[in-house]
Amino acid sequence: MTATTTAREAKRRDGEVIAYPMAAVKIPKGALVNINAAGYATNASDTSGDIFAGVAYETVDNSAGTAGELSIRVVTTGTFVFADGGGNGAQTDVGVLFKIVDNQTVTDASTTNSIIAGIAVESISTTSVRIRINRYAS
Repeated sequence: MTATTTAREAKRRDGEVIAYPMAAVKIPKGALVNINAAGYATNASDTSGDIFAGVAYETVDNSAGTAGELSIRVVTTGTFVFADGGGNGAQTDVGVLFKIVDNQTVTDASTTNSIIAGIAVESISTTSVRIRINRYAS
C-alpha cells in the first residue's frame, strides 16, 4: 500500500482502556500487565521480550483455557500505587522511572530487562510508590 495523499478516516478510539487477548493465565484486577513475545496479555514480570501494557481493569482467569481464548481489559493511563521493590521509598523518588519486578512490584533499581512501568509521582512510604503509567503503557 502506498502513502495517502488525501484525508482518511482513522477510526479513532479513546484508548484509555484496551482489550487484549490473554495467555493461558489468571490476571487479577489491579495487576501490572505485560504483552508477551507471543502477543498475549500476561502478568507483568521482568521478562525479555515483554512490553508493558498497563493495569488490569478486571480479573480474568484464562488459566484453564488456551492463549487467545479470553481477553482482558487494561487501563493505559493514570496513576496507581504499587509496592516499591527497592524498599527505600523517599521523596527523591518523585520524577524517577520505575521498572517492573512482578505484577504488583516496581523498582527504581536496575533490573535485567528494564521494562519501564512509569514515573513516580508520589512516595507513599518506604514500601509503596504511586506511578503515572501514561506514555509507558503500550
